[in-house]
Amino acid sequence: MPSNALSLSQMIEHLQGELAKHGDIDCVLAVPVDNMIVALDGRNLNVAGDLLGQTLPQPVLVFGMWRDEMGRLRNTPGAKYETTGDNDGWETNRADMPEGEDVPVWKRYGGQDIGKRVGDKYFVREGAAEWPPRPVEIIPQGILRWRHG
Repeated sequence: MPSNALSLSQMIEHLQGELAKHGDIDCVLAVPVDNMIVALDGRNLNVAGDLLGQTLPQPVLVFGMWRDEMGRLRNTPGAKYETTGDNDGWETNRADMPEGEDVPVWKRYGGQDIGKRVGDKYFVREGAAEWPPRPVEIIPQGILRWRHG
């Protein structure tokens, strides 16, 4: 069925053009309620076939709605956008994070913390001054940025 929406392949092509033009930039969603700016992440990018009480003719990529623990899409947009300054030393490639070294990290939920990489696992202090006896493991996607301490 024809649509006035970009297909996923067209969206990817468009975003690759933006990446070539501007470099790697944050993705946000402007929400009219309270003039909020929301950070786009894996939780508020979803594929849906039913949306806002309507059955769609084909699945669509939905921006800005969160899937709850029961798998239902909710119209809450997600986490408010937070940012650090430009050119402040934050790295985005988690694979480059030094192994076994305490480094400042920027978490998807919770902002700044101290973290470390051990092999392919990542740990954070969750705000504690020292490492707890059982460090808190975080999924790799939970660490958005890191920098040398």
